[in-house]
Amino acid sequence: MRRLSIIAAAVTGAVALVLGSSAVAGPPGPRLAARYLNIHQCVYYGPGGHYTNLLPNTADTPFNTGTNVSDTPDTALSCGPGSGGWKPAPANSAVKAFDLAAGRYLNVHQCVYFSAGQHYTAILPNTPNANFNTGTNVSDTPDTALRCSPGGGGWTLTLANSAVKSFDLAGNRFLNLHQCVWTSAGMYYMGVLPNTPNANFNTGTNAAGTADTALSCRPGGGGWSLDPLDSALRPLGG
Repeated sequence: MRRLSIIAAAVTGAVALVLGSSAVAGPPGPRLAARYLNIHQCVYYGPGGHYTNLLPNTADTPFNTGTNVSDTPDTALSCGPGSGGWKPAPANSAVKAFDLAAGRYLNVHQCVYFSAGQHYTAILPNTPNANFNTGTNVSDTPDTALRCSPGGGGWTLTLANSAVKSFDLAGNRFLNLHQCVWTSAGMYYMGVLPNTPNANFNTGTNAAGTADTALSCRPGGGGWSLDPLDSALRPLGG
């Protein structure tokens, strides 16, 4: 039975812990060595609220996703079944196949919503629950303005943990996706971007010619601490 390691949460903070990265070298090649970045956003709800997972390789395997790079666009969402009283939330879950031939930049919009002490993280633009969708896209132009839907049902956007980051994929073989999860009082908060205003909850996500080998997460703060069970690094590319 899983330690209730799922759900949104956290702002506040101080300090920085970065667990470092090293690299696996390779010659220049096409963007991520595949045409499609298939991101599976799997959302679960349980005793602590809502929890978002993007990665296929966390230690908490019942919550892992189908995120991958491929020459084929994924059309079916792949999410683990959850456990410990946590169940999939289909209204907030989706798969999006980003066509990397459509532009130079992967513009990731991380939108975080708050309600009654809980935080919910959204990345994708195409979930059924449109009030929580984001502006994440591929383009030849880097996005400079955050695009988040307004939320609803008592949930409001929290700008301290939200941000947009443009990853330049031209000539880079890897999107090194660092998913960091923090926990406090049975609640969980997930972040993937390195540049939110709430810097104590930022990550090491980057685009590079080499694959990161060590997870990079800030330490949290204000009673929030890193949860290694749900945090992971995934170099997407090759």
